[in-house]
Amino acid sequence: MAAITQGTDIKPLRGARIRKGTLGDTVTKGDPVTLQSDGYWDMCDTSTAQLTVGVAVEGGVAGDVIDIVTIGPIQCLSGATPGALVYGSDTAGAYDTAAGTKSLVIGYVESATVLFVLPQIVDFS
Repeated sequence: MAAITQGTDIKPLRGARIRKGTLGDTVTKGDPVTLQSDGYWDMCDTSTAQLTVGVAVEGGVAGDVIDIVTIGPIQCLSGATPGALVYGSDTAGAYDTAAGTKSLVIGYVESATVLFVLPQIVDFS
């Protein structure tokens, strides 16, 4: 497994679906996040990931309501390989090139800096 570097210029691109979400934990702008069973969005961690995944457009702390890209393109990577799948990582809030404890595809690399969020539905049971 190899980590994918998160970029610093985070912004949703034309066609991205953005939803509001309430944070249950501290999240940094550009982090992959998952909607937990308590209704809050937390940093994505494959050991606790749920079925709904997205990318935080802004950072915040527990209780903050932020924008989250749930499908579509977002500029959030640095030096990624176009066409590669992007997985959730065993490290909370990180991207990876291979599946972690649980296989959770976040999307695919559209260009060196753009992730197309297209979550894979995975049965974690």
